[in-house]
Amino acid sequence: MIRSNVAVNRGRIQPGGSISSRFKIKAKGKKAKDLNITSLIDILTILLVFMIKNVSMDAAQKNAPEGMEMPTTFNKNELIESGDAVFVKIYSPKIDGQTGEELDGKILYGKENILVGSLSNFVSDNNIRKVLLQYLKLESKQISKTVDSEGKSKIPCLLIQADKDLECRYITEFIKFSGQASFANIYFSTIHTENQDEVLGIVANSAEVVGN
Repeated sequence: MIRSNVAVNRGRIQPGGSISSRFKIKAKGKKAKDLNITSLIDILTILLVFMIKNVSMDAAQKNAPEGMEMPTTFNKNELIESGDAVFVKIYSPKIDGQTGEELDGKILYGKENILVGSLSNFVSDNNIRKVLLQYLKLESKQISKTVDSEGKSKIPCLLIQADKDLECRYITEFIKFSGQASFANIYFSTIHTENQDEVLGIVANSAEVVGN
């Protein structure tokens, strides 16, 4: 007979009446380890420094370097009322909605919208270029002879209004061309309307053709 003070463990009888097991039961309600947030604080600190650095760099980029003169802007009323600006409008070729024909682009001169000629003629016809250059030089000299309220000679400027669909090569060609007329400043404006009688939002009357 097996005595009552003998326990069985994995098929073996051990004296002493106790049960030997390789598995231990964890005590209930054991305290969990404390959460360590040191690494999290380090990450947040790095992010904060990074954000502050970026903000300071953006602010520095928006400040112009010392001695640099930024381009000036004018609203349409100031530019027109000053009388110091010469206006030239350039329209890109269009497709006629009714006939489907391709209409050549036009060049209009002055606030009166004097028709200089087509874009193709301006590029190929030297006579048209000479006539337009004479007008630009004449107006530039007249503006230079006038004085402002402080007694200083006015500086002539050229305003080129271009169709938003106009190819860049025409603008480049016109800038090179107008540089011969002694304009110190050249301004640019985009035409957002199909009304060719409009200059900077002000409608003017069309005039006769310049040249042949």
